[in-house]
Amino acid sequence: MKKFRKVHVEITNICNLKCSFCPPKSVPNATMSLEDFDSLNAQLKEMTNELAYHVVGDPLVLSNLEEYLNISLKHGLKVNITTTANNLQKKHFSSLMNETIKQINFSINSYNANSHKKSIDEYLNPILDFIEFALEKRQHFFINLRIWNLDESRSAKEFNKEVFKRVNARFKTNIDMDEVYATKPKNIKIARMVFFNFDDYFKWPNLENEVVSQKGFCYGLDSHFAILSAGEVVPCCLDKDAVIKLGDIKEQSLKEILNSKRAIEMKKGFKNNSLVEELCQKCDYRRRFDKKEIEC
Repeated sequence: MKKFRKVHVEITNICNLKCSFCPPKSVPNATMSLEDFDSLNAQLKEMTNELAYHVVGDPLVLSNLEEYLNISLKHGLKVNITTTANNLQKKHFSSLMNETIKQINFSINSYNANSHKKSIDEYLNPILDFIEFALEKRQHFFINLRIWNLDESRSAKEFNKEVFKRVNARFKTNIDMDEVYATKPKNIKIARMVFFNFDDYFKWPNLENEVVSQKGFCYGLDSHFAILSAGEVVPCCLDKDAVIKLGDIKEQSLKEILNSKRAIEMKKGFKNNSLVEELCQKCDYRRRFDKKEIEC
């Protein structure tokens, strides 16, 4: 029986950008081997229908991304890809039409969160070219342009204005920046199965943070969990450094790991509105779940 809505599988933790909204990772660079990934997919297809190739890292840094996609396709799993698109080139376009893909998320505000040698057009044009390519091929998946910078304290209105201007020109849309900031929509349609996706910045959980609360709920180990590129299994898509390491896929099966004492205690805690792990107590993002409005 399928239990999890989605499982995050970090096929690599390598990213060639240093976004200001992403804290530096404290673990070594790693990429999951195709052999381990194949074995993992064989286990995961009994637990979920959908993978997200992301915790940190960017799948498009891998020259053999299509091999990972074909493994998931072989096992009948759907795939979400999240990328900064900094590496996106025309050579990727055909690979990204793989029938296993369900959704591609382009983190547009990653451009503005870095010191770039690229101009905004050099960054955006490959993304917009890919969208045109996908639309021409009648793509079967959703494409989201993520603008996750609408909070007033760290907003980037001039950058967003330039993005909207280029999208409006390319796709004959009429997206108004002032209206976006006034109404705060979650999504705006650009074209068939293509959307802007809006949200605020969020603070990554860290043991050095102040305690937010010892009470509360989370979707970790309920709708999702994550597997890092080195093999550690963690309860949450934000535990990038395996602070809450439940086990290792190289040493145990996923079923054994998910039925470990630590995992069971966490699930019991969430059910009873109690945060048993220190990292959860120091997670500000988790407060979005108190009203159960959004999932990781």
